[in-house]
Formats: sequence, C-alpha cells, structure tokens
Amino acid sequence: MKTNVLIMVSSIAMWALPNLVSAGFIEGKAAMLEGDYSAAVAEFEPLAKGGDLKSQYIMAVINDDGLGQERDYKVAANWYTKAAEQGDINSQYNLGVMYTKGQGVKKDAEKSVNWYRKAADQKFPPAQYALADMYMRGWGVEKSMTEAAMWFEKAAQQGNFKSQLMLGILYLEGNGVKKDEMAAAKWIKQSAEQGHYKAQYTMGMMYNKGVGVKKNLVLAYALLDVASRDGHGSAKNIRDEIVGQMTEAQQTQAKEMAILWQSGKPISIPNS
Repeated sequence: MKTNVLIMVSSIAMWALPNLVSAGFIEGKAAMLEGDYSAAVAEFEPLAKGGDLKSQYIMAVINDDGLGQERDYKVAANWYTKAAEQGDINSQYNLGVMYTKGQGVKKDAEKSVNWYRKAADQKFPPAQYALADMYMRGWGVEKSMTEAAMWFEKAAQQGNFKSQLMLGILYLEGNGVKKDEMAAAKWIKQSAEQGHYKAQYTMGMMYNKGVGVKKNLVLAYALLDVASRDGHGSAKNIRDEIVGQMTEAQQTQAKEMAILWQSGKPISIPNS
C-alpha cells in the first residue's frame, strides 16, 4: 500500500519556511487543500519540472491517485523517480510499491528492493516492513528470515503494527530468531492494542491456550470478539467455543470488555 494522500495533504499544510517557498508553491498548496486539483497542477507542475522535490512528489500523488484527472501510473512513476532520486522517502517507498505491482513500470523485484532499502535506511517504517517482506518471500533478494526479522523489528520498534505482528509470529515459530513465546506475546500485544484484528485474533488464541502468557479466558473471549467484528472469519467460531469453559461472571466481564474495546481504538489489554 502506498503512502496515503490524506497524509500528504496534511503534510503540505505543515511545509513552512515561507521565505524559502515560492508563491507558486503557496498557491498550489492552497488549491490542493481546497480540492482544486487542476489549479494545483498548474502551480506545482512548473515547479516540479524545475526540480522542486516536494512538487515532484505532489505531482506523482496526483497522477497516482487520479486526483482531478485520469489516473496515470506511468506519469506518477516518472515523478516519484525524480523525487526519489533526490532522497524523498515517500517517493522511494511508493516507487518500490510500483515496481512490485508493475504499476507504470515493468515489474522488477530487484528494483523494488533497491527503493525500499533506500527508504528503510532512512528509518521509514512502511519501507522497513516492505523490505522485511521481500526478504521473507525471497523476492528480488536472497531469502533470509534473519534479515526479515531484523527489518520487522526496526519497524516494530517505531510502532508499525503489521511489523509488530509479524515479528511476534517469527518469535512464536523460532523463525529467523530464537523461539521466545514471551517476546512473541509482547510484540503481538502491542499490535493488537493498536487495533490490528489479525493480532487481536492471534493474541486471543494465545490467551486461550496460555502461550507466552497466563491462560485467561476473559481476555481470550474479548479479543476474539473484537477481532470477529473487525473482520476475522475464524474468530467468532473459536470465541463461541470458549463460552462453554467460562462461568457466567467471566462471560459478563468478557462481553463488557469487548463492548468497551469495540467503541474505540487503540485498546489496552490488562496484564493477566
């Protein structure tokens, strides 16, 4: 998944330093925030052609997402490349995605790895996750679970919920790292608390079986219930199986906790 345009738009509002920004950029920023993409293109395109990195990135996003015009991946890839070559991490990451999917460019896993690595080396969590995934699958790089675990951990330490789950699973399996169920629980819990339904399911199963944590049917039920509402197909069936092992008081507590968690994210899983 590429970096979100809404994040990009909000970032535009924070690009300060008015004394260093041209009038065209300021006008383009205002048009972008108002959703007038035609006016924004008229301002940003000349700046992008003149080598302005931020304008190149914006032009790439406009074409990538088809904002106010027909989507054009080829043009987007061209602008991402120009900005990426100047060191822009969002463009480097997005270009990696385009080479992975073959959007606007020919599929090339090695080029994907190259661009992901450039952004990952700048401590960009989505790129670190993507690079870890490439190592895990052996796409464009020699398969290495050790390298995958290392990059997942770098992203996990910065709060990337997908990386937290994947790192936890690797610790559960002893894959690329020494097997450590307590470490697995630590990382998966952090992902689950951010609202990742796959992590909530996995953590629910761990509490159900007592893997890496003390067995706790109340927490298991609540986590599986939330995961089932968020879209995990198997969570509901397992949740319903657990009910038969619980007292009425435990069922009431678990259901109240699930309702509380469902009302908002992130959640907070108490220590059992």
